[in-house]
Amino acid sequence: MNKTFVSFNVKNSGNKLPKYQQLVNSLLQDIEMGELKPGERLPSINEASEECYLSRDTVERAYTELHKMGAITSIFRKGYFISESSLKVKTKVLFLIGRMTETNQTLYNAFLDHFGKNVMVDIYTYQYKPREFKEIIGQQLGNYHYYLIQPHLIDEDEETVKILQKIAGDRLILLDQNFGTIRHSSLICPPNPSLKKIFNTQLNLFNKYRSLNLVLSEDEYFDPELINACSEFCEANSLKFQVLDGLEEDDFQQKEIYFTLSDTDLFQAIKYAEKKNWTLGKDIGIISLNDHPFKEIIAGGITVVSTHPEKLGQKAAEMILNNQKTVEVIEPSLLIRLSL
Repeated sequence: MNKTFVSFNVKNSGNKLPKYQQLVNSLLQDIEMGELKPGERLPSINEASEECYLSRDTVERAYTELHKMGAITSIFRKGYFISESSLKVKTKVLFLIGRMTETNQTLYNAFLDHFGKNVMVDIYTYQYKPREFKEIIGQQLGNYHYYLIQPHLIDEDEETVKILQKIAGDRLILLDQNFGTIRHSSLICPPNPSLKKIFNTQLNLFNKYRSLNLVLSEDEYFDPELINACSEFCEANSLKFQVLDGLEEDDFQQKEIYFTLSDTDLFQAIKYAEKKNWTLGKDIGIISLNDHPFKEIIAGGITVVSTHPEKLGQKAAEMILNNQKTVEVIEPSLLIRLSL
């Protein structure tokens, strides 16, 4: 009897991953690396239990998960085998986000476009609620090859760390966040000090105005460091600064800049300017978060701070395709148009 289980061992990297999930990840890794090939026989549940010192329930659960993924198949009275289609099995990715915002839609589309057809992505939203965040991850452990997670408004507390540690470090990619107490890859676009730096390159434009207003939105997530970056820039350059919760007409004043995070507030700002017959880039300034083709055209062109969600999506796909384990920083940029 040819046992192929020699390389199919429990590889525990100290991340407290459940035994069955370690078994699943180990087999998937061996298939990806070509160590196990289609048609090769796996040991029975009893054989695997004895060889790896695991309970029958653990092995059975691992085999069940692998069968769901299509990585292995079973033949009555003959045993378990690496599936002939295992190399064609789509990479399954869980994409966990707070909400499906315009920025996340751009990121998602870029991820799919760069990865190609051989990926299946399931999107879950936790509505910025820590309890739902942990429940979703707990329910989906073992169901995906990779976990692409945005822990927006999620603290790196003991409970969060415990649930994330159950995902193998080489299968976990965090977006816009870097947790120091767990093993993972991450992609981040930090606003501070990068934003102050790029604003300082355009002081001749900012100095036309007396104030900078950061318009927050319930729909679009923002890094709290964005407030600090804007505040510090204004303080250093003698500009007034305030944070607005949404945009009302009474807030709209001449010779001020409005930095809008949502496109809804962007449209509202343009409407207010048209109503008052104010010229963008002269009477008031408008900056929008993240670019879109319509922003090149509307109102003569809208100045944009880009956190490059399309690059984040592409890089996330490359990390999975190339099996990269890294922390990568993507710097924001400023696209100057007539609105400033």
